[in-house]
Amino acid sequence: MRLDWLPAVAVALGVALLPLFLSPYLQELVVKIVIYAIFALSLELLVGTTGLISLGHAAFHGIAAYVTVLLSADTTTSLPILIALSMTAAGAYALLVGALSLRTRGVYFIMVTLAFAQMAFFVFHDTAIGGGSDGMFLSTRAALNLAGRSWIDLENGRHLYFFTLACLCLTYVFLALLRRSRFGHALAGIRINEQRMRAAGYHTYAYKLAAFVLAGMLAGLAGFLHATKNGAVNPELLSWHESGAVLLMII
Repeated sequence: MRLDWLPAVAVALGVALLPLFLSPYLQELVVKIVIYAIFALSLELLVGTTGLISLGHAAFHGIAAYVTVLLSADTTTSLPILIALSMTAAGAYALLVGALSLRTRGVYFIMVTLAFAQMAFFVFHDTAIGGGSDGMFLSTRAALNLAGRSWIDLENGRHLYFFTLACLCLTYVFLALLRRSRFGHALAGIRINEQRMRAAGYHTYAYKLAAFVLAGMLAGLAGFLHATKNGAVNPELLSWHESGAVLLMII
């Protein structure tokens, strides 16, 4: 193991041991922090790696949260399926937004992403799709059942704690490996000098769109966890100040 991984591993182990010492309230607070860390890491892929500043990132987070609630049945919902559908929904909207917004640059890109996020916000705020301004409640939390046994039940606070922590660790490792890959190096090159990358034969639009969709899907993972933890969603999850807050976290 390279030494630059040691601090992250030490932090992860420390957080994993916290339930031995924390009250249930403080455990919930740690879960909230971990979820926002995943959300922030997803935006870091855009801002820090690719050089794209978005003010509409909360839309993907909120859409996944709503999909989680809307698809939750009165019986136990399959955890892998619900995560996949939530992240796919967020990624699909990110593909639409990215395909259009990435044709602009600078402040225009920021404003277009903000506009798409506000459109999604008003869809859930002003219609009955997601319960209007009051939002919706989660009927049941997802679980992973295999061979007649429940391996992960997110109704259990301890299970939710460790599952959320595992999601953060996997997100961190995935993004670290991505940044060291040829794809990550291409994104870094685009951030530094996009014209030179195009001259070198890179299809920079496709690279940026792929990064935009990946970031949206990771934000969707945070949205799934947010809905699962709180047991409810509301349109504020998609609002511009939610995007602004997570942007401030990574600056």
